[in-house]
Amino acid sequence: MSRPKIIFTSAYEESLRGIEDFIYRSPNEMVALEAFAEDHDRVLTFISENPSAPAVHPATGDQSWPFGDGRYRLFFKYVQRGKDHLIYLIHLIDNRQANLAIYPGNKMPTFDEP
Repeated sequence: MSRPKIIFTSAYEESLRGIEDFIYRSPNEMVALEAFAEDHDRVLTFISENPSAPAVHPATGDQSWPFGDGRYRLFFKYVQRGKDHLIYLIHLIDNRQANLAIYPGNKMPTFDEP
């Protein structure tokens, strides 16, 4: 089997830009951006070579995989249609953010007051 075609959805591209913009505003931005780009390339290679490795989420039907020492998580859907094998990249998160759309129960304890 050849590698699946990877399709960047507009939601994924927006998430990717947001993360890159956040990194760009950080100290040592160029080093951090290069590290992120390398980690992102590695995870895309891994996903394309092992699209069935991550379990399918029972409620959402998507799959996800952490990268960048667990800081980031890529969400995707792997689709097989006859001879076509497609990977739709649907979302990307930085676990340093609350990500309430993905994890609605997340809280930032340093900001919670009784």
